[in-house]
Amino acid sequence: MQWNLHQIFKASACCLTALCLTLGSSLLVADEKGDKKGDAKKETKKEAPKKEAPKKKEAPKKDAKKPAAKPAAKKVEPKKEAPKKPAVTVKTLVTNLENPSGLAIQDGTGHVFVASRYGIYRYDAKGKTVDLEIAGYPTDVYGKGPKYNVGPLGVAFLGKDQLVVGDGSRPDGSELVRIYKVGDKPVAKWAKEDTAAQTLGPIKAGPKTAKGEGNFYGVAVGGGNIFVTCNGDDTKGWVAKSVVKDGKAGPLELTIATKEATKVDAPVAITFSPDGKQLVIAQMGEMNVANDALLTFYDPKTGKLTKSLKTGLSDIAGLAYSPKTKKLYATDFSWIDTKKGGLYELKIAGDKVTAEKIVSLDKPAAIAFDKDGNLYLTAFGTQGKDAEKSPGSLAMIKAGL
Repeated sequence: MQWNLHQIFKASACCLTALCLTLGSSLLVADEKGDKKGDAKKETKKEAPKKEAPKKKEAPKKDAKKPAAKPAAKKVEPKKEAPKKPAVTVKTLVTNLENPSGLAIQDGTGHVFVASRYGIYRYDAKGKTVDLEIAGYPTDVYGKGPKYNVGPLGVAFLGKDQLVVGDGSRPDGSELVRIYKVGDKPVAKWAKEDTAAQTLGPIKAGPKTAKGEGNFYGVAVGGGNIFVTCNGDDTKGWVAKSVVKDGKAGPLELTIATKEATKVDAPVAITFSPDGKQLVIAQMGEMNVANDALLTFYDPKTGKLTKSLKTGLSDIAGLAYSPKTKKLYATDFSWIDTKKGGLYELKIAGDKVTAEKIVSLDKPAAIAFDKDGNLYLTAFGTQGKDAEKSPGSLAMIKAGL
C-alpha cells in the first residue's frame, strides 16, 4: 500500500507552521499502484534446465574381410542452466516528498526518519503513518546542471533517542550539525529546527578550508565518534569528526582530507563496515563526469586511507551493508545521465570492484537496512505535470539482498 503525503509547505515559513498544525497524517491517501519491478533482464520465473539430446551413433563401416567392432556408446550428460535471479520489487511507501536525501532507522521502533527539503519526517511501517518531526529549515541549492533546493541532508542515530542531522539549508561556512532528542512515538507538534539538544559547528573559513564547510550530506556514527562528509572546500574534500563522550558530542573538527588522499572530489555517502573497523566513504567525483566515483576505506582511528577503488559508477549517493548477508550496496544518482541511476551491489575482489545493477531508480539518494534486512531508500524522482505534487519518495525492498 502506498501512502501519499500532500505537500505541507509552499508559500513561506509562516505558512509552514499554520499548515502543519492543520494538516498531518490525515492527508494520507491509499494507492495500490506504487510497486516497480526490477530490470527486465531479471526474470521472476526460474528457467527449467535444458537437456541436451545424446548424439546419434555412427553406423559401423563394413569390411569385406573382417567385421568392424561396434564403438562403445558415449553417455552425454544434459547441461543445466543456472536459474536466473528473481526480479526485485520496489514498493513505494511515501510520496510527495521534496528532494528526500538522508535516511535513518530507529532501534526498537523500526521507525524510518527521512530528511527532505522542508524537514525531518517519521514513517511508521507498522501503523503506516507519516508525521512531520522537525521543521523550520531555510533552503539552499545543491548541484551542477540540474540544481535542487535542499534542506537537512544526512541523518543517523546516536543511540536510540538522539538523531544527528547534517545541514544543507544554509550557505557554506554557516551550516550546522544538530542533535535532537526523539522519542518512540510521533510528536504531537513538530519541533523547530533550532530547538536541538546540541548544535555542532559551523566550520567557518580558515587555514584548513578556504570557503568554510557545508552541505553535510553523509553522517555515520560508530566507535564513539560522529563522522560527517562535507562539500565546502573542493580542493580538500573534508570529512569532519566529533568525539562522543558520556553521550555528549564534542566539537566538530576537520579530520580527513579525502580529495588530497584520492585526487577525486566530493565525499558524499559514508558508513562503517559490518565489523566497525573500516570507515567506508564514496567519492562522488565531478557531477558532469561519468564513471568517476570511488569506493574508499579508512582507518577510523587514524584517518589513514587503506584502499581506494574505482567503481565504474558516476555519482554514489548512498552506501549500506546488509545485516543479513554482509553484502555492500550503493545507489548511483548518475547526475550526467539520470536514466542510468539505480541500486547496485558492489562486489569487491582484491583491488577490483564489480558494480552489479539490482534495479533502476529515478535519481536515488540514501539507503538504509533495518535489522530484518529490509532495505529502505529515498529518491528525488522527476517532476510530473502536476507542479503541486513533489516527485520525491520513500520506498522499500523486502529482505533478501
